[in-house]
Amino acid sequence: MTPVARPGSARAARAGLTRGELRDELSSALASDGSAGGAWVYDTDAAGADAVLFSDSGSTARIPASNEKLFTTAAFLAELGPTARLETRVYARGKLAGARASVLSGDLVIVGDGDPAFGTARFARDNDQPVTRVAELARGVAAAGIERVRGRILADDSIFDRKRRAGPYLSPLSGLSFNDGYDGGDYSRAPELTAAKSLKTALRKRGVQVGGRVGHANLPDRLLKRKPLASVSSPTVAELIEETNVPSNNFFAEMLLKRLAATGGGRGTRRRGSRKVEAFARSVGTDVQAVDGSGLSRRNRASPEQIGRLLAAMEADAENGPAFRGSLPVVGREGTVAYRMRGTAAEGNCATKTGTLSDVSALSGYCEAGGHTIVFSALMNDAELGAARAAQDRIAVAIARYAP
Repeated sequence: MTPVARPGSARAARAGLTRGELRDELSSALASDGSAGGAWVYDTDAAGADAVLFSDSGSTARIPASNEKLFTTAAFLAELGPTARLETRVYARGKLAGARASVLSGDLVIVGDGDPAFGTARFARDNDQPVTRVAELARGVAAAGIERVRGRILADDSIFDRKRRAGPYLSPLSGLSFNDGYDGGDYSRAPELTAAKSLKTALRKRGVQVGGRVGHANLPDRLLKRKPLASVSSPTVAELIEETNVPSNNFFAEMLLKRLAATGGGRGTRRRGSRKVEAFARSVGTDVQAVDGSGLSRRNRASPEQIGRLLAAMEADAENGPAFRGSLPVVGREGTVAYRMRGTAAEGNCATKTGTLSDVSALSGYCEAGGHTIVFSALMNDAELGAARAAQDRIAVAIARYAP
């Protein structure tokens, strides 16, 4: 992510607004779009009552749209830490025979860990990783001395439950996802089997003889405790949440929600993941209603103040705060705000998360202003989207011009 301008930059040093002028501009902007909207603005470097710079319907819960991803990614980051990685593994189920113990009389099982990036060519290109990582798994199997598999290639995606659908525009959510859940240009009905087929092809390219049709498996814990024949790691959690927030990736958000649910044992379910998000929100002083991970559901609820308090709590978190803030797109530079507020004080100086449904628009994030870090959230429901975005842009630009 492009770094946000820090205090002392030319952009941060522009002539600023007084506190009173800021409030007037925020009130005018919020009233301009005609929606049922609210906003909350907070100075993380101020003390006591002076920290709340502005609140208009700030405590009223609304549909947050993709601002829900802020809660999902923050909870996932807090649970696993920024440098953690997910592991996709391959195990042998059966006995090795032959002169060099090179023949597996049994199956190879590829076990998913809920990695949303596994087999994703786009993510691989952006992050200097092999296109699918499957070739690396095949290399590990061959390096273990296996030359022939008498059984089949099986897929274990049991880290997630069997409820695959998360929305009309999302590919199925599998604990062993592959290529964003696509098979060619269409949604894969069974992404885990697509992964198994890809491994089978990669093994053959390595000279490993394998036949039979791919299928499903559910390895017992005693086998999963063994050392795998091969394994590959996902990008770091910091990279996964950046891929979720910068382009507002709904598929990644729903996968992370289920993987969050699976931490500590048990299967990953959407309901359990949502309860964990709500528990995390309470731990940082907010109380939200979470239904999904992406914000596609209209049953999610959060207020501007709750989102702002989350942002402030993450800013104060020395371990996870930098990765969280780094996961948000910089205004005028990247992601969903790449073409917004260019040529203003907000460009390069604010990192924000957008949210959009048919009549819902949201913008929340961080701005540097006069040496202070300001968090803000503006949620508009029953909105005309163009007018709502214009109002949000005015809010962010005014905050970036504030002179504490």
